[in-house]
Amino acid sequence: MSTRPMSTVRFFQLGLVLLGLLLGSGYAPAADVAAGKATAEGCAGCHGADGKGKDALKTQDFASSAVQGMSDAELTTIISDGKGKMPGYAKSLKPDQIKDSLHAYQISKRGNSLRVMAEAVRWGKRGARVNTISPGIIITPLANDELKGPRGAGYRRMLEVSAAGRAGTPDEVGTVGALLMGPDGAFITGSDFLMDGGVTAAYWYGELAPKAG
Repeated sequence: MSTRPMSTVRFFQLGLVLLGLLLGSGYAPAADVAAGKATAEGCAGCHGADGKGKDALKTQDFASSAVQGMSDAELTTIISDGKGKMPGYAKSLKPDQIKDSLHAYQISKRGNSLRVMAEAVRWGKRGARVNTISPGIIITPLANDELKGPRGAGYRRMLEVSAAGRAGTPDEVGTVGALLMGPDGAFITGSDFLMDGGVTAAYWYGELAPKAG
């Protein structure tokens, strides 16, 4: 999880989706991640690594009521079109960078994870907790169709080389959900729980890792 304050994420949550996997995910192309990191460094340059703003540049504190009170529509406009000296980022993620519907899905998942982090701050003030679960291949009718579809061979290989060596079950996802929603999960908020049997780990450190060259 990012070490940036969650208030920072609140301001940039929609921008991160536009930039495409800014903080990196298991399936992010290296060029996308590099571009995202460069943009993050640019944001920190004006607003500070802690998101508190810089007096000399007259940039806002992301935790201020003015920023925290912005609607998603307002944030989208500012991040897309820019405001004042802040550049717009609408063109940072071009259509040709979205290779197919699967890639779009992966970006949307990362955006969801970041949104949960941001919303945990706002809902925490009301005594509520917000978390998300990111399941891998779970045996459902949809997953069965996918395993028999055009990408079926790739999905089956993911399962074979993962640490668990199998797909998950809806009951297993439900068990994690019960933990997060029950009293035993009272200290957990703003978190994204990846439960994919080790498929993402295999991508980074195992047999699913991209081959060099």
